[in-house]
Amino acid sequence: MILDLRKLKRSGLDKSEFFFEYEPQENLIDLPEAKIVMPIKINGTVSLTGNKSAFVEGEVNFSIQGECTRCLDPVEKEYLLSFSEGVEEDNLDGYSVKNDTIDLTKIVDDLIMMNSPLTFLCSEDCKGICFNCGENLNKGQCKCKNK
Repeated sequence: MILDLRKLKRSGLDKSEFFFEYEPQENLIDLPEAKIVMPIKINGTVSLTGNKSAFVEGEVNFSIQGECTRCLDPVEKEYLLSFSEGVEEDNLDGYSVKNDTIDLTKIVDDLIMMNSPLTFLCSEDCKGICFNCGENLNKGQCKCKNK
């Protein structure tokens, strides 16, 4: 996911749109029994702000498949995250321009990791399972004698 600023400069424009499909090297979420559905889709714009600096903004679209943390039913949820970052050469506090290119990989990876859910629920009002008999309380009443 490399943005080539030289190509943008040669075009005579100061702004360009981009679109990438991305499959990360590692699992970016830390949810048991959950995974990102591939590919992750990234689209946005890059704008030149100086000779060795730019501004990138866009959206990251992906889905997570896994088990509901409360009831253990299978769930798939879609996420749409926005980003906007200023990048400049040798930026020690953020993302950098290197050899007139911007690698979006770290920006996207960081965005997904920082915004991934801590719990993964089928719905906000999920009732979970009975700790005694294992009945999914979203699908029916528990028949336990010890209520």
